[in-house]
Amino acid sequence: MVQLENQYLRPKKASALERWHQDPFEIREDLKVWRGENATILPLRREPDSGLLFGKGGVVDKDGNYVDLSSIPGRVQFSYPAQAAEMRDETVVYCGYLVHHWGHFLVEGVSRLWYFLENDTHVDKYVFFIDENEHREIRGNYREFLELLGVWDKIEIINRPTAFREVLVPELSLKCHTYYSPKFRRLFDTVAEHAVPDPSWEPLSKIYFSRSQLAKGRAFEFGFEALDNFFEKNGYTLLYPEKVPLRQMIFYIRHSDVVATLSGTLPHNMLFANQGQTVEILERCVLNIDNQVDVNRIRDLHVVSIDANIPIYTIDFGGPFIMGYNENLEQFAKDHGYVPPDGKYLTKKHFRKCFIQYMKAYEDLYHYNWFMEAWYAPFTDYLWEAYQAGHKWFGAYLDGDLPFRWFHYFEFHYWKQFVKHTLVKLGLR
Repeated sequence: MVQLENQYLRPKKASALERWHQDPFEIREDLKVWRGENATILPLRREPDSGLLFGKGGVVDKDGNYVDLSSIPGRVQFSYPAQAAEMRDETVVYCGYLVHHWGHFLVEGVSRLWYFLENDTHVDKYVFFIDENEHREIRGNYREFLELLGVWDKIEIINRPTAFREVLVPELSLKCHTYYSPKFRRLFDTVAEHAVPDPSWEPLSKIYFSRSQLAKGRAFEFGFEALDNFFEKNGYTLLYPEKVPLRQMIFYIRHSDVVATLSGTLPHNMLFANQGQTVEILERCVLNIDNQVDVNRIRDLHVVSIDANIPIYTIDFGGPFIMGYNENLEQFAKDHGYVPPDGKYLTKKHFRKCFIQYMKAYEDLYHYNWFMEAWYAPFTDYLWEAYQAGHKWFGAYLDGDLPFRWFHYFEFHYWKQFVKHTLVKLGLR
C-alpha cells in the first residue's frame, strides 16, 4: 500500500492527489488475447481533429473490422481506410505503438509484452508500429529494455499497413487509473533481474535525478540548478538519466535508500524499484500526473511530494517552469535537517532572472494566447491556488508595479506612475 506524504504540496492539490490514490484500482490476474487470421496492423496516422493524443492505428480483422482490444482509448484508437502493403506468412503478437517518449513507453508501450513471458513458441515476431512511413532507429534505453527482457531478436517494426497469417492481440496489462496486472510488474522485475551490474558500480544511498543538463529543457526550465545545489549539499548524488544506461540506472534505483526526482517521466522509472522504496518527487507541474499514481500503487512506494515550483500561468506539461527554494521545499528541508542551497539561489536577483526567462519562454510558446486545456476545468480550484502562490513571488511584476525588462521604463504606464509618486512625495497630491 502506498505511503503518501503530501504535506509539502499546496492544500487543494494535496487533497486531489490523496483522492486519486484512494480511487478503485483493480488487480487483474487474467488478461484476454484476441486471435485473428489474415488480420492487418495499421501504423499510426495522425489526424489533428481525431481528438486522440497520438493518432489512429491498431488491428483490423480480415473483414476490415477494428479490433477494440488493440486500442489505447484516447491515445491510439480507430481504423482508417488502407490496403495492406504486403501479406506475411507469420504468426505475430501485436504490441502497439512504439512511442518515442520514455514515460509513455514504460506505462503504455510495453504493456502487451507480458505475452512474451508466457513463452508461446508458435510466435514468429512481436510487432510494434510507428508513424506511417516513418523511419526510426530503435536505440538507447528503448533498445536496452527490449534486450534485457529478451525479446529484441523477435521484434519487428512496421511503418505501413501489413497483414499477417495470424495476429494475436494481448490485452493491456496496465490501463491508466483503471487496473493493472501482476504480469505488468513482472516485465520490470524481469528486466531488472537481467540487468547484471558491473563490479565497479557502488551503491548510492541517496540519488537525485536531475534535468539540468537536458538540452531540450534549457529553454523552458528555470531555477533547476538551485535544486541540484540543494540536493548535492545534502548528501545526494546527482544523476542525469539521459546519460545513464538503463542497466546502471536500475542498479542505482534498486540499491538506494532514497530516490529524489523531478516530476514527469523520471519518477516512472520507479517501476524498476523494489517494493516499498522511498521516492521524493519535486513537482514541476501545478496538476498532478495520473500515470505516476499508478506507478506508486504498483510498487507500493513511500512517496514524498513537494511543490518546488513557482507557478504563474496555466501551461501544458512542456512548460515553461520556474523551480526554486520556495516555502514548501524550505519546510521539507527543516523537517529533514537539511541545509538550504547556496545564497546566490535565494536572492531577488536570481528569481527576477528566472521570471524574465519564464516570460520570454511563455511568449515564445503561447504568444499572447491564454492556454487552457478543456480537461483542466475540474481542477480550476488548485490552478487558482497555484496562481495565488506564484503571485506572492512575482505579483509586483505581474500587476505592473515594477518593470522587469529595461525597455518597460519607456512605457507610458511607468512614466505615469513616476509622476504620481513624485507628486505624492512633494505633497502635491
